[in-house]
Amino acid sequence: MSQRLLQANQRSVAAAAHIVDRIRLLQDRAVLLARLGRVAEAERTLADAERQMPPGAPRQLKLRFAYVRAIDTYFSKRFGDARREMYAALSQARLSNDQRLIAECESALALFMQREGDVRAALTHARSVLGNGDATHEARYRASLALASLHQDAHDHEAAYRLYRAAHDVVKDLDDEIAMASWMHRAAVAKAAHARQLAAIGAPDKRTVKDAIALLRQCIDYAAQIPDGPATCLDHLLLAEMHILQKQYKQALELYDLHLPQCEGDGFLHEVTVAMADRANCLLQLGQVDAGYAQAVASLRRLDETAPAEIRAIVHENMAAALDSVQQASQAQQHRTMAQAAWDTHCHEQREARRVLNENTTTTLH
Repeated sequence: MSQRLLQANQRSVAAAAHIVDRIRLLQDRAVLLARLGRVAEAERTLADAERQMPPGAPRQLKLRFAYVRAIDTYFSKRFGDARREMYAALSQARLSNDQRLIAECESALALFMQREGDVRAALTHARSVLGNGDATHEARYRASLALASLHQDAHDHEAAYRLYRAAHDVVKDLDDEIAMASWMHRAAVAKAAHARQLAAIGAPDKRTVKDAIALLRQCIDYAAQIPDGPATCLDHLLLAEMHILQKQYKQALELYDLHLPQCEGDGFLHEVTVAMADRANCLLQLGQVDAGYAQAVASLRRLDETAPAEIRAIVHENMAAALDSVQQASQAQQHRTMAQAAWDTHCHEQREARRVLNENTTTTLH
């Protein structure tokens, strides 16, 4: 997180003339700290704010503690708990008819539910925020990111690009380096996802891959310039994947070896699973059959019922290749069959997502 934002918040806290203003600023500080990953410090800041609550404080201020706590929970990577807490906060905000807090809760839920793959819920929350005249600029930014990401997940790439471009104008007004880094990351992911999809359907496009690499490197470089900036391990994993699409297996392997351990430690479960499968492919392509086979097996063992269909398909494809490398043709064919079934499921999910997204598409990013 930009120290500039934390320092500006601290000055505002010190200058606050009214206790209610100071408490709201402390709530904001807790959110900033949570986004930085300093969750324990965020919780202490929030507890300090609660101790300062005066008798008769506005109900809206009391309710906002639940919203901030749900944000803290999310950045603790307790995603299920965060979702439940945020829905409870939203329910209370609606009962009080606090439109600004409603927008804050719904903008967070738009991103939460997009992450979980619940297209209809994420879309409903994002459009609600964008139609809420009391929504803050930051809430509109989160909602617009969620909307763009939904189109990206549905492989509606042109719509995703258009929405990311529109979101850029919103994020510039925020003057928030972390928000800008997040926007850059998602825009780069959109281009990488497009490159991956084209390769998956047998129509690889060198220009799209090169564009994705350029955006990922730009994202990594930007984050490196921010004091206490965001981690870029996922960007590096995507960069490795783009190198695979260029058949640059040695470069990809070097990136995986440098960044996979950090991503696994940070709790990026599905991303690590698919990266391990792709790393197995690199090892096999480089003639390291035993290591490649072992890595493919390790990736396969990580699959569970929560794994997205696309990831299941990639893991089974690479497991099939590993089995071929050790002359297990019958088992390899079984995994190819499972990969094809997963691809079919994935394509069905994308079609359904596009259908939902194209219903009542009048919401804008005003």
